[in-house]
Amino acid sequence: MPSNATDHAKAVLRRWLAEPTALSRHPVGRINDTWMVGDRYVLQRLNSTIFTDPAAVMRNLNRVLTHDDTLLIAPLPTRNGEPFVIDDQGDLWRVFPRRAGRNFSVLPPSLFRPAAEAFGGFLARLDGFADTLEPVIDGFHQLPGYLAALDAVLAGAGTEVDAERRIIDTMRGSFATPRVDRVIHGDCKVNNLLFHPADDAVVAILDLDTVMLGDPAWDFGDLVRSAFAGAEESASAPPLAERDLAALAQGFAAGFGGVDDIERFAAAPAYMSFMLGVRFLTDHLCGDQYFRVSRHGDNLRRARGQLTLAERFLDAHSVLTAELAVV
Repeated sequence: MPSNATDHAKAVLRRWLAEPTALSRHPVGRINDTWMVGDRYVLQRLNSTIFTDPAAVMRNLNRVLTHDDTLLIAPLPTRNGEPFVIDDQGDLWRVFPRRAGRNFSVLPPSLFRPAAEAFGGFLARLDGFADTLEPVIDGFHQLPGYLAALDAVLAGAGTEVDAERRIIDTMRGSFATPRVDRVIHGDCKVNNLLFHPADDAVVAILDLDTVMLGDPAWDFGDLVRSAFAGAEESASAPPLAERDLAALAQGFAAGFGGVDDIERFAAAPAYMSFMLGVRFLTDHLCGDQYFRVSRHGDNLRRARGQLTLAERFLDAHSVLTAELAVV
């Protein structure tokens, strides 16, 4: 965004509010640009480089809200009744009401079970979804495509990434073909949940930009991955305490209504960590074109953290299998 991005955001916001209140740039997020509008609204610009058809993102969101709006927040129409705004640069803007609650980049283990139940319940409510969802990112979460993209740039990479290259070559054949047959959230990170200000209950599920057909095991895998990955996803994970894995696995299975293919779900945290490590490494080698960074090298650190996490989840496979079978 240009240096006057906030001034441009204020001008766009006038389509919703005649007299916009103070805007503050939200520092979290690697894809879209977000501003807090006082304590009442959230203004967001969709990244049109990532979402090449941003209107399709909004159409998908509307279809899901029509099917079931439990724990979901609907965008607000403009003063003229438009669902979103396309500015003169072709960017899509939208406004959501700001709901009171607690949001965590690093989730306390005491909230693991309610977080897992919320995401599992979301998927259960989408079972039988009869409408059509448009694919907004081609090949999303599909490991073969990400590995092919990495292999294309690894050939010219230096020795800096030799250790990561060896880990990836060792693990690349460890995962079964996913079942892309249900509507999923697509970004089940713990920071996409809003908790009650005082109670250990989820009051909103956020960021439905990647809702589309996928493998529900991916959502479970990303939930577990993000619970241990830390805010920046770059540090090595702490030991995977069995009680924490149990809270996540049992909570998700309870909300989901029981897991049908326990082995596939148990492998999903390692799959998602490995897949994201591959993506971070590719982006590092391509000059940080996809994920926002503070400085070059951030994506390499993230890749290393995620690959380490993938190894630990593979070691914890039997624990996850046993805990998913409890429900």
